Amino acid sequence: MLASTTYSKGDMMYRKILIIACLIEVSFLIFLQYRYNHILDVFSFIGALVFFMVLSYFLKFQLSKKRKEVILFLQALFLIFVPIYVISTLPQYTYESAVDKFTQKLEEPYVVNKQKNTLIQNELNEIKKGYMFTVEQNSKVNSYAFDPWTGNYYEVQD
Repeated sequence: MLASTTYSKGDMMYRKILIIACLIEVSFLIFLQYRYNHILDVFSFIGALVFFMVLSYFLKFQLSKKRKEVILFLQALFLIFVPIYVISTLPQYTYESAVDKFTQKLEEPYVVNKQKNTLIQNELNEIKKGYMFTVEQNSKVNSYAFDPWTGNYYEVQD
């Protein structure tokens, strides 16, 4: 007889809901990574959510009721914590809005070329990721680093 037959339909439904919620949150985090040009540090959260999905699957095997309840509670707590934390730490600017902010003062024509992200140092000497782009205007090319949390930008000298 399989150990999974000892669990009620309610337990199985709760496990399925947690797995679906984890999948939704992983998709949300991947979307945010794309939207913010991969400057967010969410890979640890994605790893933890995948771990919880695997753990939820294996909860159908024999565990004491108390351990199962503790694990399910921790999963639910983590599922609540992750989006609140990530949303509260999002930068003010996406890559596109950063370029728009910078190019508002420029006269046409100009070309903006996307570059790899860069590390920037803010006023508090914290080092974090920032956007990098080059602007070509009147055959002159300048590179800029943009701090997506403050909206400040800096010309990068070659």
